[in-house]
Amino acid sequence: MAELDLSQIYQYRFDGISPATKLKVWREISRFILEDATRLRRGAVVSSVLDPACGDGEFLNGCVGESSQLFGCDLRQRPASLHSSIDFRQGYFQSQGLSQEFDLIWVSNLLEHLPSPESLQDFLLHAKKRLGPGGVLTIMGPNIKFCGSDYWDFADHLLPLSHLTVLEHLASAGFVTIECTPRFLPFSFRSRLPAHPLMTRAYLKTRPAWRLLGKQFLIRAKKNES
Repeated sequence: MAELDLSQIYQYRFDGISPATKLKVWREISRFILEDATRLRRGAVVSSVLDPACGDGEFLNGCVGESSQLFGCDLRQRPASLHSSIDFRQGYFQSQGLSQEFDLIWVSNLLEHLPSPESLQDFLLHAKKRLGPGGVLTIMGPNIKFCGSDYWDFADHLLPLSHLTVLEHLASAGFVTIECTPRFLPFSFRSRLPAHPLMTRAYLKTRPAWRLLGKQFLIRAKKNES
């Protein structure tokens, strides 16, 4: 059976969007997510980060200089844009035999690409094993409640997920939700928010704007230790 050519899909999807601008925007997002995780860890610095589906590495690149251990996985080959200090492995992160635990596991726009609820559970259970003491699992993804008319416009979207769906999956996998933000970032780089770092920084500081423009959820969870 033929498989989707993800490299061709993403090249088509982001055609006309400057990689340099995208990187600068993601640097703002990375800084926000790291500060958010540090807050939830009661001030403990995030020294190790895992991005199990790092794509072109925008998030991890934005963490360079902020966290000392950065690890990424992806089905595609190591992207040329990925910073040399980042440890990268090609393939599903569940099959990498990782033994290290991480302070932050960042999951961005991934869960909706999984083929079934069972595969989503498998992913979360593996993530739980890799989350260290006091570690935070942060998940961002399109919220079908707020972008239903556009949700299926992407060839690799397979699971319909809202923030409520993901909360139930987390409970099933033995996580405790710390905070849930139903509306966070706009749906994509082609959304109404201009893809500019200064605008992104201002947007991230203006929570009322999230309720107007946000179509992706942001969920933070920890392992249930009880």
